[in-house]
Amino acid sequence: MKIKLDIRWFDADAEQELAPNLLPLLFSIKQTGSLRTAAVEVGLSYRTAWGMINEANAAFNQTLVLMQRGRGAELTEFGQTLLEMKQSIDSKYRMELMSDSDQINQAIASFTQSKQLKTVRFHASDDLAILSLKKIAGASSISFDFQSKGSLEALTQLTAMRCDVAGFHFPEGDLAHGLEADYRPLLNDQKYRYIHLARRQQGLMFNPALSSRIKDLKDITRRSIKFINRQKGSGTRVIFDQLLKNNDVDKKDINGYEREEFTHTAVAALISSGHADIGFGLEAAAVEFNLSFLPLVKEVYVIAMNQSLSDPIQKEIRALIKSPELKRTIKSLPGYGNKDTGKVIHAHKFF
Repeated sequence: MKIKLDIRWFDADAEQELAPNLLPLLFSIKQTGSLRTAAVEVGLSYRTAWGMINEANAAFNQTLVLMQRGRGAELTEFGQTLLEMKQSIDSKYRMELMSDSDQINQAIASFTQSKQLKTVRFHASDDLAILSLKKIAGASSISFDFQSKGSLEALTQLTAMRCDVAGFHFPEGDLAHGLEADYRPLLNDQKYRYIHLARRQQGLMFNPALSSRIKDLKDITRRSIKFINRQKGSGTRVIFDQLLKNNDVDKKDINGYEREEFTHTAVAALISSGHADIGFGLEAAAVEFNLSFLPLVKEVYVIAMNQSLSDPIQKEIRALIKSPELKRTIKSLPGYGNKDTGKVIHAHKFF
């Protein structure tokens, strides 16, 4: 058995949980424009879904969904706001809950697994392909301890022998030369094996209303535009700072440079909900939240394995990375590529 932590909404006055299917139902209504279709997708009868909406209208004293004969269903402004708040909260706490659930499951596993079973400590930078790898690894004979770390932090943990495998990303092209001083001391082909996981696209993701005003990196210095940044030590923050340097953009001119979030989806969610206007992150996160996207950087995501791991463990990790299931998932992600997934690469190639 594995434990999964989740976020639940409660009516504090009535001391009871909000109907678990309500928010998924609102999301499906937004996507399909039909209560009947949405009810089927969520697994409810039309009558139950209709009753759930009416009960929620009464509880909130607000209308969540507009129903018009012959014109389907659409969310009211209140219903849309409620849904955006859910998406923002879910994305903000998803990584923390996953990390906590992993610790719980690891503690449970320590009592049930054989003492001879090797636990592989896997520290990796925030990435959608890594989340998919994590799911696939759940069926592996290896016990993994996944922890979310920034790229440089993950590599530092690897060199300090505080983890066995590190996941990090690195830009392609001229931008890589500016990062050599940060990364070169942490790379060693003799000690570690580097495996290509995916190519991905990063750039500016922003409110579509700004499409006519955002044409290049320097446009983010407009004082009316609120920026949201990634945390210090993350690979994305390191790359963004190097981009600013290469384009002669002073971070002091960016309104919100000091505001930080810990994942791509958290940044995108804040922009989608109107708490920020623009950020730097993955194209896939921009697509997920219906944001505009200006591509700026192509990069590779790399898995670094300590070669002191036994051959069977190294082979199984490579097999997981090269699995058809993971390759299909990577290919389906906007801005991602799987052409070289599973190939061994060498550290000097990064520069």
